Amino acid sequence: MDSLTIRQTFLDFFAERGARRYDSAPLIPNDPSLLLTIAGMVPFKPYFLGDATPPSARAVSFQKCVRTNDIENVGRTTRHLSFFEMLGNFSFGDYFKREAIRWAYRLSVQEYGLDPARIWVTIYEDDDEAERCWLEETDIPRERIQRVGVPAGATRKDASDNFWSTGGAGPCGPCSELNYDRGPEWGEEGGPLVNGERYLEYYNLVFMQYVQDRDGEVIGDLPAPSVDTGLGLERMAVLLQGVDNVFETDLFAPLLARAEELTGAAYDDGVDETDVSLRVIAEHARTSAFLIGDGVLPAKEGRGYVLRRLLRRAVRHGQLLGVDVGGGQPLLVPMVEQVIELMAAAYPDLAAQRELVTRIAAAEEADFGARIRQGLEKVDTAIEALGGRDQAAGKAFPGEVAFELHDTFGFPIDLTVEIAADAGLELDRDRFEELMDAQRARARAAAKRGGGAIDIDTYRTAASHVGSTEFVGYGDELITESQLGALVSPGGLLDAASEGDEVEVVLPRPPFYAEGGGQIGDAGTLSTPTGRLEVADTQEALDGFIVHRAKVVAGEVHAGQEIAAEVDRDRRVATARSHSATHILHATIKELLGAHAQQAGSLVPPGRLRFDFPHFDRVSRDELDLLERTVNRRVVADPYVQTEILPVEDARAAGAVANFGEKYGEVVRVVTIGDFSKELCGGTHVPSGAKVGTITVVREESIGSNTRRIEALTGEDAFTYLTRERLVAEEVSRLLEVPSDQAVARVGALLERLKAAEKELAAARGAALSQDAARIAAEADRADGLAVVVHRVDGVAMDDLRRLATEVRTHLGTRGVVVTATATDDGKAQLICALTNDLADAGVVAREILHPAAQVVGGGAGGKGDLAQAGGKQGAKLDEALAIAAQQARTVAGDA
Repeated sequence: MDSLTIRQTFLDFFAERGARRYDSAPLIPNDPSLLLTIAGMVPFKPYFLGDATPPSARAVSFQKCVRTNDIENVGRTTRHLSFFEMLGNFSFGDYFKREAIRWAYRLSVQEYGLDPARIWVTIYEDDDEAERCWLEETDIPRERIQRVGVPAGATRKDASDNFWSTGGAGPCGPCSELNYDRGPEWGEEGGPLVNGERYLEYYNLVFMQYVQDRDGEVIGDLPAPSVDTGLGLERMAVLLQGVDNVFETDLFAPLLARAEELTGAAYDDGVDETDVSLRVIAEHARTSAFLIGDGVLPAKEGRGYVLRRLLRRAVRHGQLLGVDVGGGQPLLVPMVEQVIELMAAAYPDLAAQRELVTRIAAAEEADFGARIRQGLEKVDTAIEALGGRDQAAGKAFPGEVAFELHDTFGFPIDLTVEIAADAGLELDRDRFEELMDAQRARARAAAKRGGGAIDIDTYRTAASHVGSTEFVGYGDELITESQLGALVSPGGLLDAASEGDEVEVVLPRPPFYAEGGGQIGDAGTLSTPTGRLEVADTQEALDGFIVHRAKVVAGEVHAGQEIAAEVDRDRRVATARSHSATHILHATIKELLGAHAQQAGSLVPPGRLRFDFPHFDRVSRDELDLLERTVNRRVVADPYVQTEILPVEDARAAGAVANFGEKYGEVVRVVTIGDFSKELCGGTHVPSGAKVGTITVVREESIGSNTRRIEALTGEDAFTYLTRERLVAEEVSRLLEVPSDQAVARVGALLERLKAAEKELAAARGAALSQDAARIAAEADRADGLAVVVHRVDGVAMDDLRRLATEVRTHLGTRGVVVTATATDDGKAQLICALTNDLADAGVVAREILHPAAQVVGGGAGGKGDLAQAGGKQGAKLDEALAIAAQQARTVAGDA
């Protein structure tokens, strides 16, 4: 049975039993605790945790997943994959163990045709109910049911064997797994507890029936027992296609064949390094294509780092197989194209992103290809310094080299670790981490989320009191009467709050928009009969549960009071202008630059916008001008702005754009602007296009590999900016005494005259330096056949200081050391050291001569063999530094 049929059979089987079908959610999860979607249940997590109400009590899905915790094993075994598919059936308080077990067995035997005599089952150690269901609902005898418990010394919170939990407080319960006996050729018999290779697990049933506390202790029964299951598509393909491992299935065989064509290597399903490299290329190309297709772009951290690591590991293994990486022999592009061709039937969205996927792959391959040779030379040099590959085993690979490879050559540290391990070396991880501390600190600071330290359980408690909240602030409904549903603080729910207190307020029907889709949260005021609060921000603490971050500015407020909620109208209107402008800009950018330039992030505050998108070149000035003219022409035409509420599938069928990384429910808002923009969007917008006002682009820049950012102003903010720019232009024209339309030409002419004057000045200065150089060289301190010149001249530029040193060196001829220095106007010291060629050829290094002097002035030295420079902040110590440099010159160069 091919993989398409395996997938469709599963979906049809449970759809016939009343399950609502869900296509795969993106690999970017709507869960801040997760970097990527790692399991089939991730999109349904809010339903299992009780944070949202499912539209149907039964569900069935196929879900793409990525896990990279053991990426170094991918390729080295035939089991490890970074990308895999989970087929799952779910019950949210509906059917439970009996039905789940009955259907899992019937699916296995009747639909997939597995031999019932070869199916073995594991259950949790004390789950008698599950055993009874297996015995009553299936033909599996008791002797093929094995009990699995918590490992010795562990708690249920730590257990991975047949008991599932979230890892913290929340639902939990026992598991039951289906395993298939692949036969005596796979080793010892005795069931999955004896031999997991022979008895391959292919289907896991999780029965959520308990609630546990933070310590992993069960504290009660779950009010509505639920079921979460996962059947691995790749593992089922192994069983139904009669092959030994996943790389022989129809999911991978075409990819391996393409990798063979591109590299000229042959795959024989062995364990040699050629097979490892071919598996890495095939597997990582598959994962990378799906990550890019879901909007992940290469970066130095987060999801982008995961992608870059995969792409570069694939490139590295192509290089090991002889591919001329970066030299015109493509590898990644034809591989991801093969992935798209193979997977497009199940994932049409991947095919729609073909241009983006292939261009990102090409750009990353070209970039890393240009670096990899230099980087690998660094690795080889470091290994040789340790005695070569034969002598290096067991020694530490220098952390400094690993840091340089990471920082300069773009080597993911995991790739360096892997290369070092191939030579028997273990990375000096402590030293590497020490060098990375500054960057890690910045990353941690950027990752911190605002909003205080309110625990998610506190929000859930508030939600149980208030219920779900409903945003009612679309259109002009910016003032409403409501009830103060809850006052939330880090310590829990409050009955009251007094002047000066900062709290989060919950209203059942708030008019305040909660931050989402790039649009910032609303601000405004909340007034009760006894007090008033100022709302600084509005957020969605749980799915469908809005909180207002506020401060009591007068009196005191009490939970349960009647409350008047008023949104800051000016801020909301300006924000709506920016949001509609973002949609117009998005549509226009894709028309001008290509469909790949899809929104990859945005920020929509009042009066301005920030828009990120994948693109492979700087957006030129002409392109920006055309973009700005086009968006403003569209605004002036006053296009209609229409909002519809549609089922998500109908919205997609109508051509509505879904942006990367955004969460969409079963029913969505579709915002249409004119005949050029249609997006899924829950934000607020202007009533008609002309209300956006002027849009002016103020910045375009790179924010990462193949990712651009445009910043623009809208409405009154744009008008203010343009007015200021006009006044500046008028003042420049006045100073130049020319009409404004001639100002640019006049400035250009003045700059040309300035360049000519600077050139003449440089020539004169050079002639003077040449004369000074001959005189300074004649005054050299000569002893024991070595000429040392130490000369200070203050107030000169670094280039002139360097030129003076090299001119003096020329006059010295042979066996000469020149050190020139200057104190700058801001009190800093700068030094240059130049050596004659014979000293440099003898191994004397200019940097070593300057190093002690640089330390005196509080700096460091750098440069190549015959020429070095140094600098520091302590210019007052320059004479002391020069004396030390003269002494160091005699010490270092005297015997050369």
